[in-house]
Order: sequence, then C-alpha cells, then structure tokens
Amino acid sequence: MSLWGYYPPNEPLITIGADGIDSYSWGDKELEFMRCASCGCVTHYETIPELEKQKTAINFGLAREKVADVPIRYFNGAEEL
Repeated sequence: MSLWGYYPPNEPLITIGADGIDSYSWGDKELEFMRCASCGCVTHYETIPELEKQKTAINFGLAREKVADVPIRYFNGAEEL
C-alpha cells in the first residue's frame, strides 16, 4: 500500500544524498517520479511545470515508523473510504 504526503511544490525540503537521484515519467507524463540512483526506491514525485495545479508528493512508505502518529486518510483514487 502506498503512503503519500501531498504538499505545495515549495513547501517540503528535500535533501538528496550522495548517491543522487534518477527520474522518470510514464503514461500522460504529468508527473516526474524521483528515485534513489543507488537502490531505485521512489522517494517523491512532482507535477510537471506546465500543469496549473502544482504539487509534490513524498513517499512516507519509506519511513512508516517516523510518521506512525500522523493521521491517515484512506481513499481508492476516486473517493475517501
């Protein structure tokens, strides 16, 4: 199960480690997924600059123990559950 945190594009401070990142897009190419260049884990994604509504999504699935007390809203992609 994915666990994403959504933010305005300039709100989260994302620090890249020494291994760096790779990025990729697929489908409608409106999102750019960032992944660790060493292990390939997706760390976050950003909307492309051309979209009207900009956002950054952080993959909290990589740090579940650090966000264990944060309230979670569950949804199936169309509606909140």
